[in-house]
Amino acid sequence: MYTIKQDKTNVTVTVSIDGKEWKDAEQKVYETTKGKFNVIGFRKGHAPKKVIEKQYGENVYFDDTLDYFLRTTMNEVLAKDPNLEPLSYPKTAIQSLNADGGVEFTLEFEIMPDFKLCKYTGLDFTKRSTKVTDEDIEHELDHLRQDSAKFNEVDRASKLGDSVVIDFVGSVDGEEFEGGRAEDYPLTLGSHSFIDNFEDQLVGKKKGETVKVEVTFPNEYPAENLAGKKADFFVTIKNVREKTLPKIDDKFISDATEYETLEEYKNHVSKHIQYMKEQEADTALKSDILKYVIENTEMLVPQSLIDYEVERDIHEIQEACKQYNMPLDTYLYAVGTTMEEIKDESAKRAVRGIKGRYIIRKIIEENKITASDEEIEEKLKELPPMRHSHAHEGADEDRIYAENSVVLDKVYQLLIDKNNIKEEEEKKATEKTSVKTAKASAEKKTTAKAGAKSATSKSSEKKSSTSSSKSAEKTTTKKTTKK
Repeated sequence: MYTIKQDKTNVTVTVSIDGKEWKDAEQKVYETTKGKFNVIGFRKGHAPKKVIEKQYGENVYFDDTLDYFLRTTMNEVLAKDPNLEPLSYPKTAIQSLNADGGVEFTLEFEIMPDFKLCKYTGLDFTKRSTKVTDEDIEHELDHLRQDSAKFNEVDRASKLGDSVVIDFVGSVDGEEFEGGRAEDYPLTLGSHSFIDNFEDQLVGKKKGETVKVEVTFPNEYPAENLAGKKADFFVTIKNVREKTLPKIDDKFISDATEYETLEEYKNHVSKHIQYMKEQEADTALKSDILKYVIENTEMLVPQSLIDYEVERDIHEIQEACKQYNMPLDTYLYAVGTTMEEIKDESAKRAVRGIKGRYIIRKIIEENKITASDEEIEEKLKELPPMRHSHAHEGADEDRIYAENSVVLDKVYQLLIDKNNIKEEEEKKATEKTSVKTAKASAEKKTTAKAGAKSATSKSSEKKSSTSSSKSAEKTTTKKTTKK
């Protein structure tokens, strides 16, 4: 016998079991669990219930019996109300133990509260322009030039933009500190790789000069013995190299890419930028519409879901730090944030994500969106070969993934079809699309970790978590065979 009390986010089920019900269930538990007990004088699984209770305690079956009633009660509750969707495993609390051997306990679990979608059709949205500009093409040509730049040693004083190779030794209060020494270290002046004012003091110096560089470590520097301290570095300039950019002409294009002429390459870049802009514009439009619905739909998000997402984000950061052998404090300093700020942003992101998932689900329900077998099969063909092969163990998961993808595509198409979409005016289209392959920087930015890089690294500048408008495809493929 049970009763249910429900509010917006919580369900409490109070269960009352009399002595006879409890004893009957306890006997069932005994029959299914007796084989796990070893009792001297009896073959395993043949010891009487009373003998097991005498050896292991009269409450030996209590937890298993309670779990039996938990499972049976939850099955009944959910069968009567299919709309109830527990967000977590129920919390159990014993309320009373009755004189006849009966038990009264509660089951409590969170549910996603019901909500009403805001108006999501007949609205006005703007799709960003997909027009390819001369500036877009020149932007890509400049990337290609920068990738092909050469550094030649010069016999002159250094200037911003030059690359210098240096040896350095750092000290605080006259004593050398750990991580303050390096040899043959390449540094591009003006890259802001080192702490403030370090690189500036190397401008105007020639090969063979030894410079005393005076800096002050930031107060937030992760190495406590250096934070806020003034330091002296004796830096020897071993060479100065000037950056030389190639001339963009047919010969350069032929040598650097798979195209023969500059015009051919520009045409290729233009087509690819066009494709990327269309993809990005479509993605941005879908995101804008969903964002609007999320922001304008009132929904009470259970705290447990938010906490779960935050804990997962923190765990990922911690694991990444372990992988790269980087203290958590060092990471926080490097990205210019605090753990509280990370948790706060993670919580906001969790709310948006959770609302988005349930909003999409409700749109699916309201519009009765489904995926046919034919559509699923077509989507499966789009998956990588190792995924869509039905011979491997993950075939069922692949089919579910394909089905969800088809349904989600239909949701977004519905949101586009049922709203008023106009394209952004050209003069307002300022987004640049890069088709350059993401590359690691030639000059490694130093972070505050063990070694010579640690002490000089300027990690206080905030780094963006994602690079802007980078394409996964490369348009500057080197030729393997000359025509």
